[in-house]
Amino acid sequence: MKTSSILKILLTFVIVLNCSFSYAQFPKTESDRGPINYQADQLTEQYNKQLALTSIQIPLFKEVVEKYIKLANETKDRLDGVAELDALVELQARETLQMNDILTQPQYRLYKKLKADFQPLKVIDPKSVKEEDKN
Repeated sequence: MKTSSILKILLTFVIVLNCSFSYAQFPKTESDRGPINYQADQLTEQYNKQLALTSIQIPLFKEVVEKYIKLANETKDRLDGVAELDALVELQARETLQMNDILTQPQYRLYKKLKADFQPLKVIDPKSVKEEDKN
């Protein structure tokens, strides 16, 4: 009698476990985010070397950087020319303002100075700029 009840319990457990695996939905994990996640890690590491972020600030900082990298990539895919540049300037301004909530005032001042070097809007080769574009 004990053997049959143990088998029933074991069989029920296996069925429930099988059903839960069959119907499980797997949410997008960090490893699925690929290059954006890697880029955010690299930027956060670069800034951390200069800003000395705390253990609480690092994940918050990375989350904001990752969010704006994704938005910038979408903007670059969707827009061109002046509209793209205007949208990127707006995104960068919003990102900078959001960092004010995460960083201390001295960190924030240094962040604003470093941002142009670490996250340039667009790299332009001066040789490619025509004389008439300079005027």
